[in-house]
Amino acid sequence: GGQAVTGPRLVTVEQGSSLAVSCSYRPRYKLNSKYWCLKNSLSFCLTYIIQTDGSEVTVTRDRVSIRDNHTANAFTVTLSSVTQGDAGRYSCGVKRRLRRNRWHSIKVMVSAGYRGRRREQRAEPSAPTA
Repeated sequence: GGQAVTGPRLVTVEQGSSLAVSCSYRPRYKLNSKYWCLKNSLSFCLTYIIQTDGSEVTVTRDRVSIRDNHTANAFTVTLSSVTQGDAGRYSCGVKRRLRRNRWHSIKVMVSAGYRGRRREQRAEPSAPTA
């Protein structure tokens, strides 16, 4: 039993910081391509944002990188300089030739973060202290 791909269900990350998500897979999928995907409202994979070629070589595209670790049977997706626009539903998965992919769904939430809150507070007129 057990899922072919596992990972966190919900990840909350501060705006401006980096997101790192690790997904584990069954050893038999070691040499398969691993991917990170943005899902649409129907939970279909809308865009394959980044994927490995099945090796442990790190692949980087814009703000996203993906790295597989065959020893740990896990791959890590990193997203730098997170914005509110990065919030949404994603999946981390394993591509299988001629068969359905295996994946795990993750919801990414973005919090304003300390820097964002501090900026908002500064913008407001300061209330006199009692």
